[in-house]
Amino acid sequence: MRALCLTIPILLIVAFAAAPRTAAQSKYPDLYNLGPIGGKASIVEGGLQVAEVYKSGPGETAGLKIGDVITGAGGKAFGADPYLELAGAILAAEAEAEKHSVTLKVKRGDEQLSQSVVLVHYADEAARAKAIRDGVLKWLAKEQDSKEGGFYSTMSPEVSQVVLTSLAGLCWLTDSGLSPDSRYADEIVKAADFVEEKVGEQKQYKKLAGKNNNQTNWSLGYGGIFLAHVAKAAEDDGQMKKTALNKYKKKLGWIRDRIFKQAEENGGFGHGPGGENILNYIHFEAMSNFCLAALGCIKAAGVEVDDEKLAPLIKYVESCQMPDGGIGYAHDKLWGSEEGRTAGAMNAFGALGFSERDSYPKMQAYFEKHIAEAFNGHSTPTMHQLSVALACKRHGIMDKYWQVQRREFTMVRNPDFTFAYRPTADTIRMGDNLDRNIGLVWTTCQWLLVQELDNGAASLWVGTLAETPDDG
Repeated sequence: MRALCLTIPILLIVAFAAAPRTAAQSKYPDLYNLGPIGGKASIVEGGLQVAEVYKSGPGETAGLKIGDVITGAGGKAFGADPYLELAGAILAAEAEAEKHSVTLKVKRGDEQLSQSVVLVHYADEAARAKAIRDGVLKWLAKEQDSKEGGFYSTMSPEVSQVVLTSLAGLCWLTDSGLSPDSRYADEIVKAADFVEEKVGEQKQYKKLAGKNNNQTNWSLGYGGIFLAHVAKAAEDDGQMKKTALNKYKKKLGWIRDRIFKQAEENGGFGHGPGGENILNYIHFEAMSNFCLAALGCIKAAGVEVDDEKLAPLIKYVESCQMPDGGIGYAHDKLWGSEEGRTAGAMNAFGALGFSERDSYPKMQAYFEKHIAEAFNGHSTPTMHQLSVALACKRHGIMDKYWQVQRREFTMVRNPDFTFAYRPTADTIRMGDNLDRNIGLVWTTCQWLLVQELDNGAASLWVGTLAETPDDG
């Protein structure tokens, strides 16, 4: 197990990967995943050029090599979108009871080849989901530090470890919570103890290039969401000692107070308090979404949250609303609406029970028009997918989510049930992909939570809709 210490600040993230076989290429390329075939590729004219092949994966077993160009799959040549067209062929192959293989058309130099990649057969989506859930939870248990309970991270030490540990804990809670039937109760408690100890802490890298680098609002948001779910599960299942439950509830009160304290004067949030950061800004609305969602989850876990103190925080989010109903970057940076950020604001309001506000249906109208654009978000694409799925769950439209995102979900799946990053227009523009940099725990946990929303995952974060008044 990797040690939890690290010496890299969040804004100087380096890439970390499990070292599959790679071709000579530019440093830290932003590559597309090959799904359960096992590998990565770049999109080139005519198809997908293989850049990595995972050792012992189905692709390598079938003879796929670095440099190959996959030009078609399932008996069809690729058209305008080879990445998602490959996903369709993979899903069809997984449903085949006998062969369950996908035939790839491959160009290798001047040769034209046909390679049959044998995949795992799933009787239906429920069987696939169960296999993915079991695989992910086992993998997370191996990745967790057995002594401290946290997770290794490529980001700034304490903050990112709390974020990743909180996400992993939310995943384990999908396995019967803290009831006697849970296979991961010990892992959940270790994770909760780690978060309870480390949340809101940042001893290293408070300054970067002489500028504010406080990142603690991230850990307050994710840590508050996770510990609230732990406290609620403990009360529902009745399996936790009262002293332990009281410890978590006391920490939730502390997180609540710290979130209020670290809000800026106008109700907005930065990565953390302390003034302008290295990019010369303070406010960005996405941070409001996580801090407010944490407060909503804390409230749902039975810890009092003062509505008067919430009022300016809510108004700040509304000050970021665009004419089309979507949410912009910040009150002073209304650069355009974004699907994931809008969904995040809806999730915050939903967790708090504030969906009756006039701003909410306007957000919803924008949101429902742009569900297919979840990956168009800024900086950390997978985070936007979870935000969009949470809002879809609250509004009872997960079928619409899966209709437009099932193939994306397929292509980021790895043979070992982990989930990878994928490039987007924004990561290509920036020349960096934070999903890749943060690592597999980050992407894997969020995609599993997306899958498990229909089974009750992150229920406090999903929140509720305001009841429609009875006209009678």
